[in-house]
Amino acid sequence: MYVDWIIITVCLTTILAVGLYGSKGVTTFKDYAVGNRQMSTFVLTASLIATVYGGGFLTTRLNAHYHKGLYTLMRDLVFPIGFYITARLMIVRMKSFIGHLSIAESMGMLYGQAIRIITALFGVLMAIAIVAIQFKVGLSIAPIVFPTIKNGSMLWGIILSCIVIVYASFGGAKSVTFTDVYQFFLFFICLPVIILVLLYHTSHPWDAWKALIQIPKFNPIKVFTWHNIGQTLSSYATLMLFPINPSLIQRMYMSTSVQHATKVFCNTAAIRILFSILACMVAIMLHIGGHILPPGQQVIDYIIDLDYFLGIKGFLVSSIIALLMSTADSDLHIASVLCTNDLFPFLFKKFSALRKASLKTARITAATIGLLSLITALYTTSIIQLLNKAALFYTSAITVPFIIACFGFRPRAATVLCTMGLNTTLTAYTIFIKGEVIEQHDIFKSVITNTFILFILHYLLPKRAHTGWVNILDDSPVQLQNQEIKRWWLRKIKYIQSIFTKYYWSSIFPKHTSTFIAFGIYLIIYSSISLLYIQKTYLYLYIYWYIAIMAIGTLITFYPAWHNYHKGSHAFLDGLWPILLYIVLFVSAFTFATLSHFAPISCALIIANIALSSLLLPLPIVLMMLAIVLAINRWMIAGLPLQVIWLDRAVTTLEWVSAVTITCVSLISCLTYHYARRKIQLKCQIIELTRNYERSIILTSMHNQANWNRLDPTYNGKILQEIADTLEPDIECVDAQKQKLYALSRILLQRAKEERTLTLDPQSLQQVDIDAAIFKAYETVRDLSKPLQLLVRKQTKATHILAASALIERCFTINFWEICQSKQATNHIITLTIADTLLAYHAHKDNQLAIDNIKPLSPPLLPALAFCISTDTATPNLLPTYVMTDEVIAAYLPKETHSLYQVESRQIIQAHGGYTAITETAENLTFLYVLPLCGKKVMRLKRHHMEDLFQEVAETVESLAQEKELIHLLVKETTLTQEKIEQTLAFIKQAHGIATRQSGDPYYTHPMAVTKLTLEVTQNPTTLLAALLHDTVEDTAVTLDQIELLYGSEIAHIVGMVTHYTTQGYRRKLDRSERHLALHQCKDIRVMQIKLADRLHNLRTLSARKYTAQLKVAQETVTFYIPWAKQNNMVNWIPEMEALCQQILSPPK
Repeated sequence: MYVDWIIITVCLTTILAVGLYGSKGVTTFKDYAVGNRQMSTFVLTASLIATVYGGGFLTTRLNAHYHKGLYTLMRDLVFPIGFYITARLMIVRMKSFIGHLSIAESMGMLYGQAIRIITALFGVLMAIAIVAIQFKVGLSIAPIVFPTIKNGSMLWGIILSCIVIVYASFGGAKSVTFTDVYQFFLFFICLPVIILVLLYHTSHPWDAWKALIQIPKFNPIKVFTWHNIGQTLSSYATLMLFPINPSLIQRMYMSTSVQHATKVFCNTAAIRILFSILACMVAIMLHIGGHILPPGQQVIDYIIDLDYFLGIKGFLVSSIIALLMSTADSDLHIASVLCTNDLFPFLFKKFSALRKASLKTARITAATIGLLSLITALYTTSIIQLLNKAALFYTSAITVPFIIACFGFRPRAATVLCTMGLNTTLTAYTIFIKGEVIEQHDIFKSVITNTFILFILHYLLPKRAHTGWVNILDDSPVQLQNQEIKRWWLRKIKYIQSIFTKYYWSSIFPKHTSTFIAFGIYLIIYSSISLLYIQKTYLYLYIYWYIAIMAIGTLITFYPAWHNYHKGSHAFLDGLWPILLYIVLFVSAFTFATLSHFAPISCALIIANIALSSLLLPLPIVLMMLAIVLAINRWMIAGLPLQVIWLDRAVTTLEWVSAVTITCVSLISCLTYHYARRKIQLKCQIIELTRNYERSIILTSMHNQANWNRLDPTYNGKILQEIADTLEPDIECVDAQKQKLYALSRILLQRAKEERTLTLDPQSLQQVDIDAAIFKAYETVRDLSKPLQLLVRKQTKATHILAASALIERCFTINFWEICQSKQATNHIITLTIADTLLAYHAHKDNQLAIDNIKPLSPPLLPALAFCISTDTATPNLLPTYVMTDEVIAAYLPKETHSLYQVESRQIIQAHGGYTAITETAENLTFLYVLPLCGKKVMRLKRHHMEDLFQEVAETVESLAQEKELIHLLVKETTLTQEKIEQTLAFIKQAHGIATRQSGDPYYTHPMAVTKLTLEVTQNPTTLLAALLHDTVEDTAVTLDQIELLYGSEIAHIVGMVTHYTTQGYRRKLDRSERHLALHQCKDIRVMQIKLADRLHNLRTLSARKYTAQLKVAQETVTFYIPWAKQNNMVNWIPEMEALCQQILSPPK
């Protein structure tokens, strides 16, 4: 007895100490009411579970399970359904209530002050009833604690109530939740201990179990029928409304967000299923053990009296105390909050001390309500009636308007008030005048009646604005939940689809030789041990099965030594491996166990095999194999007299110890290895995620730098030396050199930007499925064990965007990864808004090349998509147009290392010709990325081939001969020097690199041919040099600024007019209409000569291209170039051009 007292005393002292410790830091009424709203999911879940299971659980529910069997289990499973429905359908719609301190405050916001007062009043009555019930249960166990003391119930009740009142009054929400966690652990171990103790003292459990399932109430097949399930759901539907209890729904107000609260209530639903099953197992163990309760005795009292081990009475009494105190403190706390926050400020406005909620008032109120509840408990005869009567007032009056408001239906306040008045009147008449006994179905009838009255009055009374179906203010949590469910199903579907792919099975096949060696040795040892426990009856018949497993183990062990060992993927081996594992780990394990009549060692080896298989195969495949082998072996197990496990063979203690050891070692080793492997995989994935782009951008930067070194005339400062050497004191020379210096500054600026800029490979561009890219990025982050919750608002009909798929997916991934971990993200929630917008590309005019003023081009306005990634769930305000310029702005400097992803994101978006903006505050983090839908003309594309940096230029014998011929002609017929011509040829050869035309000739032969044609109509050296350079800007990385610096502004002007690109701001390719407009407005004969010579040579060599391309070129020549040439009196080549076009457009039959 003294040991029991010590255990109970330690339990009470610990609860009081934990509660008082939780009161530290409670300085305001808000801290008292809801805490700091930063409690973890586990703490709130444990608190909610502890609040749900009151002291009556171990008394009434265990009795019900014992006497009614599985029918009680089916009824108790209705409670988890209610919690899950509340979480998924109601709490997710309660975002507008976040920040409130109680349900009464929320009702007041919806329907006004009068409704708030009524809600608080009924909530307080409900809480007092529940606290009184807990004290009543505490009084009932007083004879166990003080069996020799007269009037011990009063003393015991005072002790319990004082402890609860003290820590609940001082600590409020924090003390309540902290003590609930401790009480949850105490209760959590109570039921398993009772089950194990009862099982330990049970003899012949198999026979008892077979006898038990013959009783209809314990036979699952007879109990869990559709008829019984439907009847239970209809009879106890009121239980689904139980989570709206003020003390339970208060956990939502303590949560950081509705998603947090939803998770808490869903976890509670799952744990309630477990506790219901455990309670049912206690009743089953009592029946199996042959325990017959005397009439009128409760199950818990009977178990306490069994006295199986020292201290069991103190342990069980402490569990009951933990249960009743965890419920009492929560309801005492909410009653105090309702009075202080929702009753006193409105009922006692004249008293300044009560006009505003204060911590002092709350504590005094809690103590008063606690004493009132104790008095109620002392004079209450039926705790069930007390609870049902309080629930009848509260549930029918408060629950209905609260639930429909959560779903977006807002009746008039007068309607709700009238309904509450009618309901209260009818309830009071039923209870106090008629004196009827209140049952569960009476509460359900009252709820249904109240609902009908509410809707009838709403539609009868005159309508008012903002009433009726107005929907909820912010449905983002609902959208988020729906999208998460959709992604969950999509993830499962994709996984199932992946099972039927070759890659899935090849990834399962071991890649290390040590795996084969270790697994083969295990099979040999495993089959040898199993052989020791086979029944002699089966030895000669099944001995070859054991030998086969040993042989397979030997083959697997020496497999890496075979000459045809495949380390890589092999279709046959990929398919054979899982089949082999299924045979040796599952089929053999159950076969060996059956042949040993389920000896403990054989059963332990089954568990070891399943644990090992989870290391070698994906978990879904393991579960599927286990299900198949259980279904196949069912007839074998059913045919065996399973009582031989305990009766026909003597199991030694050593065998049991060995079996338990094997099981424990297998499970612990498997879990440890899984944890270590997963941790290493995560680290490797994170390293890969961070390093891949870094290496790529470094390589790109090095290539850009090498390309500039190859083509940039400013390299090694030679141009500056030339400017200094040619500088003369006359004004004309100064102006010319000034223009060169301007060009030089632009080149240096361009080089600095290009060397640190990400450029795109044109081959990587494709139409990217936006939804697929987002889902892939989402799954990547989820695979990294980050609980990302992504809400996508799609305000566009566009489904695809032209981009580099890998880079766009990476941009989404790194943003999701980093933002969901930021301090601004609540519960890892991110909102992605996709909307239509426009991108305007404007140019700055400082020191702009003259050609840009000659080409009167309007800046492009491209359709685009805005991707707004934010920690704020509110819909962002997006602009209809975003303006892009080529202004040089200060480079973005991240403040910390974890902000480097912002630099990476900017580089990716800017490479696609997009717009970026980042807004960071203490509360929110928002990233705006705007990408053109089809922005190839403004993208930063690579204008050099990789081979250009490592190989010589493309040259052939014929091209070298053409060079010599052209040099000879130009030197002979023009004033150009051989040195200048050779320098220019070397420049264009270096620029075009190894590029070839479709005919196979080096590309630089085309500008030589154009120059030769141009020489037929002019000997102007400026025109001829421009002809040689005419494709450098269009087809290589050379810029007009470089042309101007090397050859002067006049040649740069001609090249700029001929090329299909513009340098105004973003380098972009001109549309056909823009090209034609520029040529129409140009009156420079030199431009016309080069352009027509270029077109003529293209026509001459057009046969190497596809017929569709030939038609396109010929059609453009006929419709624009020939009329344009005639208009400007350039008729030299018109007959040949017409003939060539005629051959293409009208080929001979």
